[in-house]
Amino acid sequence: MAKADEVDNLISQDDLDSLLRINEFIQLDDKNSLVEELKQAILDSGKLELRQWQSLRGHLREVEALIPHIDLIIKLKKEG
Repeated sequence: MAKADEVDNLISQDDLDSLLRINEFIQLDDKNSLVEELKQAILDSGKLELRQWQSLRGHLREVEALIPHIDLIIKLKKEG
């Protein structure tokens, strides 16, 4: 059985899955990234139906609301 401090250092499958999703989102140079997929969908607007575009825009609004928090984290990490 692992000690308590060893358990704290373990990463769960959920954490790993989350990190992989985040990594996929931020890999701007990867042709399979979420950003690249969005660019391709915009170039070929027929790939998504109106309902899907509306849903996507709603999700992007949520991300936009988080940007000031992300900027603050970046600033604090640079200063730290």
